[in-house]
Order: sequence, then structure tokens, then C-alpha cells
Amino acid sequence: MELDPGESRLINTRVLDDCRVNEVFYPRGMRQDRHRHHLASLSFVASGQYEENTGRQAHTRRMSTLINHPADEKHAVAFESDVRILSIEFRRQGGASSTADSLDRGSSHRSELVAWLGARLRREMARVDSASSLAIDGLISEMLAEGSRGKVLAAEKGNAAWLTRATDFVHDNFTITLSLEEVAEIAGVHSAHLSRVFRQKMGCTVGEYLRRLRFEFACQQILSTETRLCEVAHEAGFADQSHFNRIFRTHMGITPYMYRKLHRRR
Repeated sequence: MELDPGESRLINTRVLDDCRVNEVFYPRGMRQDRHRHHLASLSFVASGQYEENTGRQAHTRRMSTLINHPADEKHAVAFESDVRILSIEFRRQGGASSTADSLDRGSSHRSELVAWLGARLRREMARVDSASSLAIDGLISEMLAEGSRGKVLAAEKGNAAWLTRATDFVHDNFTITLSLEEVAEIAGVHSAHLSRVFRQKMGCTVGEYLRRLRFEFACQQILSTETRLCEVAHEAGFADQSHFNRIFRTHMGITPYMYRKLHRRR
């Protein structure tokens, strides 16, 4: 008999002049049938992975992805793992900083800056001091700007088959040491060309992309398993636990140990 996956759970919420920010937990196996939201919103995937179908196309939404949902967009969602999402719902068209153009159509974007902004926003959500609302408003404005930048990159991306081969190879081998030359050989292009075009099209270097995959894998292991942190660091491809701790603190502002402890309390 299939187990009931349970229901979503509101973890935290903050209300600003132009928007409401919710942090929501969605359990693995939960599905949402096709529905619509009347207000435009941004979603930041804080952890986990899920499938979203907008009718035109199915999308895999991975950790550290920023997704723009225009007003009245219809979609269906299937959660492949436990997922935490920061949802920013704009109460009038234009939202923070009156950037209506940022909310006019669906899009998604992943970058080092998006990951950093999302982590900062999540930390500010947990604070209750007098400056937190101002900080949250500023972070949302930056996320809107980065989302707009992502639309430009997507429009310019094209369908280069060699770029797909390169990204697929990095996805399949992110836990081992890779050189730019190895990835370029698989892609069938010169390493200098790979480096230049990859950064233009993906918004980050090959090395940054590799580190992001390792970081996301490690976060999932921390949240969904009891594996010791030193083993998580090794399995994710980090040189050692101290290196892992430094990278983790840079992205999340806390240690892996505190990250696991914080989530286990919720």
C-alpha cells in the first residue's frame, strides 16, 4: 500500500508593503494537480527537487533555482524529494521596486548570485530585528534583477549540442576531479571556447557549476540521511571536511552541523 505523503507545511512568513514571503515545506511524493495563482510570484528552491509542468513544457526544478511565475500561470507539480521553497507573492503587478517587466512571463535562472541571495533571504526571514524587513526588501529587488538577467541569458542560449554534452558530463561526474580539458574533449570543442561560451550561456564558469552540483548534493544528503558529515563531504567530491565546511559557510552562513540541526528542529 502506498503511504500518504502528507501535506505541505508553512514554516515562516513575512509580510511587506508589496509582497508576502512564505517559506513552505513540501513532503516527498506530494502532488499538486493543475492549478493557477492569480498573483505573480518568485519561487526560490531552498532544498530538494521537483517536477513542474506548465502545460507547454515539463521542468526539473533543482535546488538554488529561481523561478518566475507570471500572474494566472497554470501549472502542476510533483515533489520528488522533501522540498523547501521560498515563495515571494507580489500583491500588485510590479511588486518590489515596480519592476513589472521582471514578472511578465515564466522563466527560471540559476547562478552563484541566485544561490547566495536565496540563502541570505532565508536567514533574514528568521530574524525579527528592526532592519530585517528593509534587508528582505533589498534582497527581493536583487532577485528580481537577477531573474531578469537570467531571461536575457536564456534568450541568447541557443541549442548548442556540444554545450548539452558538456553539462551532462559534469552532472554525471561531479563527485570526481575533472579538468577543463576533459570536459572540452567530451564536448568536442577547444577548452578556451568551452570556457568562454559556457560562462556566457550558463552564467558561471565550469568550476562554479561543478561546485554548485557538489554543494546541492551535500545539502540533500545532510537533510535526508544520517550520514556523517565527513562522509558527506567525501561523497560529494570535496577535498576534505574543512574545505566542505568553508564552502558551506560561505553559501549558507552556518556550518553543515548547524544546518542539519536547524532543519531537524522544524
